[in-house]
Amino acid sequence: MSKPSILLINRVYPPMGGATGRMLQDLARALTENGWRVTVLSVSNIKDDRPSKLIDHHIIQTKVTAKNIFGYSWIWLRLLIGALKLPKYDVVLTMTDPPMLVVLGRIVSSVKKSKHVHWCQDMYPDLFVSLKIKIPSIINSILDRISVRSLRKCNRIVVIGECMSKRLKKKKITPNKINFIPNWADFEVIAPSSGGNYINLPDKISAIAKKPEEMFRDDSPKFRILYAGTIGRAHPMRNVIQAAEILSEHKEIEFVFVGDKHAHSILAKERSRRGLENIKFIPFQPIEKLKQVMESGDLHLVTMRDEAQGMLVPCKFYSGLTVGRPTIFAGPINCEISNVIQKYNSGVVVPPNDGQALAEAIYQFRHDGDLWFSAQEGALQAAQTYHPTKSLQSWADLLERVHST
Repeated sequence: MSKPSILLINRVYPPMGGATGRMLQDLARALTENGWRVTVLSVSNIKDDRPSKLIDHHIIQTKVTAKNIFGYSWIWLRLLIGALKLPKYDVVLTMTDPPMLVVLGRIVSSVKKSKHVHWCQDMYPDLFVSLKIKIPSIINSILDRISVRSLRKCNRIVVIGECMSKRLKKKKITPNKINFIPNWADFEVIAPSSGGNYINLPDKISAIAKKPEEMFRDDSPKFRILYAGTIGRAHPMRNVIQAAEILSEHKEIEFVFVGDKHAHSILAKERSRRGLENIKFIPFQPIEKLKQVMESGDLHLVTMRDEAQGMLVPCKFYSGLTVGRPTIFAGPINCEISNVIQKYNSGVVVPPNDGQALAEAIYQFRHDGDLWFSAQEGALQAAQTYHPTKSLQSWADLLERVHST
């Protein structure tokens, strides 16, 4: 019997940066180890057409960048043409970068007579409205109808938060098509450059973090609030600037942002305008240094607008859990991250537009060791539940069921 085959489609994939690409790579490796023939279709300006000897990687070369709706539309079209040129696969799996990729998957699976699984990292076109992206209402309405129709035709839909599941059910998506599989931290955070098996669960899952007595105080005299990841429309920063300004007299507290994108430049200008010396920036680091970077924060900061509730789950959250750091989440109270924090007591949730509340939460963690250690213990407990091998095992089981039915 020949191995089952699967085509994975997403705009980004290593060596190109992006968290969704790294998770897709984890899934591709796991499926390969589980006996699948895996092909990845992505877009890149980096000439590397075979990043793995075991995974067939087809790269669409384009000079167009995904900076606006026109760039994303062109990339979407290039991916569609590229997918249609490839042979038939038993399963086609789409992510959500670029937006409306579920429609592309529906077209390809229909033409090729393949099963279709959609991995819902973000909910489009709903996010266009909530993030105030200027699209005519009639166009957005058309996109919504097309998207819902494609979702209903999927064999399975994987969501990364129960809040997403509820939103899909409101769109009258058949509940038994919806599967919840949470995102996970990079394997590099757990064991840098370890490779290893991605499917078989070890006898005892470990979050691999420093000893508790080494975590609250390291060599740095600063109490570091770490924000490592994308700053997009869904991630408000005004409250963070306000908190930094309120705490500016406490010289032992610093805010560190990892990244060098356009949004970081805007944030840097605001820092200069207000004279905030407690805000610092470091560029994106090589993946093999990710664990070291994530461990450098005493608190991890995640932000999300209220309007984005149920439409996305910032994946940086899981890396913070894995290295045993408390999280301050400035976001909606009833969403996936809030639920995890409250369930495991792994941090605190504050309103997304309240800089004063954010500053007070940071100050409390800085001066209350018992509070910090309690949240640190909760983070490590949560890390056992949201360990990547568990999610990847769920993925392997789900795709096997899809292929066999």
